[in-house]
Amino acid sequence: MRLALLLPLLLLAACKRDDVKPDLPPSCPAASAEVRVVTRTVYVSVPSRLTVQEEIAEGPLSECPAVAAERRAAIERLNSRAAETRRIQGTEVKP
Repeated sequence: MRLALLLPLLLLAACKRDDVKPDLPPSCPAASAEVRVVTRTVYVSVPSRLTVQEEIAEGPLSECPAVAAERRAAIERLNSRAAETRRIQGTEVKP
């Protein structure tokens, strides 16, 4: 019976060591409160109608003026979409 009472005491005494270090050092950064500012960039999505590719007009040399007119119209459409994209750029994101 005495052995049953003495055994847990001996076990606890054997487990106690002075060389055990604490998990966190005294100057742990997690323990100190510090305000940090985090900059988060949110990009505005561009509508898919502004990213549609234009077809390139092609044709024989005999139709050169008509092809040039079609290409000019395509460039003007692209420029107008680019202008609209520039207007969207830098605006706030709407939830």
